Amino acid sequence: MPAREGQDEKRRAERLGARGRIALLDDRMPLLKFFGFGFWVAWFSVAYKSSVWVNGVEATATVVSSMFFASTISHACTLLVMAVFYRRVAAFAQRLWFVVDGGLVAALGCVLIIAAGPAFLPSQALFFVGSALTGIGTAALALNAGLLLCSVRPRRALKIILYCELVAALMQFMVLGLPQPWSGALFVLLPLVSAACFAVGLTKRAVPAVSESQRLKPARAFYRFLVVVGILGVTAYFGKGMYQVVVSPAQLAENGSVTAFVTAVCLVVFVIAAALKSSDFNFGHLFYPMALVIIFSLLLTHFFPSNVSASVVLSGVAFELFDVLMWYLFSYIVFQSKASAVLVVALGRAVIALGVTVGNALGAVSMTADANALPASTVVFVILFVAAVAVFFLFPEKQVDRLLLPIPDEDEPNATVDDAADGSLDGANDAATANRHASGAKPTDGGEGDGGTDGTARVGRWKRACLRLADEAQLTEREREVLVLLARGRGSQSISDELTISLYTTRAHTRNIYAKLDVHSRQELADRVRACAEDEGSCA
Repeated sequence: MPAREGQDEKRRAERLGARGRIALLDDRMPLLKFFGFGFWVAWFSVAYKSSVWVNGVEATATVVSSMFFASTISHACTLLVMAVFYRRVAAFAQRLWFVVDGGLVAALGCVLIIAAGPAFLPSQALFFVGSALTGIGTAALALNAGLLLCSVRPRRALKIILYCELVAALMQFMVLGLPQPWSGALFVLLPLVSAACFAVGLTKRAVPAVSESQRLKPARAFYRFLVVVGILGVTAYFGKGMYQVVVSPAQLAENGSVTAFVTAVCLVVFVIAAALKSSDFNFGHLFYPMALVIIFSLLLTHFFPSNVSASVVLSGVAFELFDVLMWYLFSYIVFQSKASAVLVVALGRAVIALGVTVGNALGAVSMTADANALPASTVVFVILFVAAVAVFFLFPEKQVDRLLLPIPDEDEPNATVDDAADGSLDGANDAATANRHASGAKPTDGGEGDGGTDGTARVGRWKRACLRLADEAQLTEREREVLVLLARGRGSQSISDELTISLYTTRAHTRNIYAKLDVHSRQELADRVRACAEDEGSCA
């Protein structure tokens, strides 16, 4: 029987052509597409922490800074354009040609960088054109990585991110340990392999529950949060920019390997912690410790120059983990608010790229500039002051909790109120459980839906806010059900399918809900529920 099924599957793939065969590959290896993220991270580590792509440059690692600047600037600008036109970009962001072309453009840029040769200076134009192309091509891959991570629940996205980062660390070790021309060949191939992995997951197009035209805007705190992220990027890469001006590429690559090793150890610890504390491990709480380590590492770099190598490694590890956290938070924010994944990912990654570029450039300039005109200590103190103000006053820890609050579909069997409040749950539950909670019904004793020893299901903060609003507005039972799904960003057709009612009936309930709650759009409704969830004392 298995042999016959295999033959049937093979015939079906042959009928469907190349696209069908790739789709079957995705069915057999569903995690393959996520490894595109790991190869994308590996390319960045190799490109920005070594000079395997330019043989013979042995004076200083300034050439790495030049490549870094041109690549990240083009990367950030491309992502900013995508963020501005996010609705149009969403129409083709997950098309096969978009991802494949991104990989090809990045690989072409790598080839031009290598073609610039060891002389570098006679081929500056070729070098910078190639560097810019790598930034443009990897922007398409970064966007697709973000969309892929935002398509799964935050808990699963976190595990995928951790595993892929470990794969990236292993790939970095392998590339840096190989002799030329093999290391250069892998430098070119990494974006192509990344695009190929992403392409496997794009052969089957799933119809989203929420169309891009119905996506909501992120909370206002998200934009203030991005300002802090950009400032921390400047802080993390300022010391590295200073360091690259005075060390050799070999030393830079060695420090990069140490950074990758320490980061991999930390990731293993996080994987174990997430597995052992699967119900209450909140990765978002690591934001402030990592921010403080980034600030401390710059202090160490400036005031203890004899330990500059160790401080650069410390800063690198802190920022690598910080970047992992950013991917998780972006997927969390998209899942929670049903905001546009294109907008959140493109804008978030652009801010990070701009932050590290500015920090690297400032560090390099302060190291080469006239000390009397602009003392490096002055720049360091300004950056540290701005970073401290941003972390402790512009976006204090309670703001992070509000930003991560709540997961819309947080109601689960055996979930406590505290679990739901801190946003540590995976999310979506089945329709029957959602409808039961929305209607106020209690689960049967001893059933799978029991929320605790008292026999009642415990409802998360987002759901409680919806139900309180429903009580205040005196909504009917069916309107309560529709309200919960509307607040979660679901479209009218998706609500109709889940509640098994007609589209006309769903729209009629929606109009009644808007009138009773005195709101006029999905965005106003989401803002109302969010405000109610943050202030449980009153929903008025």
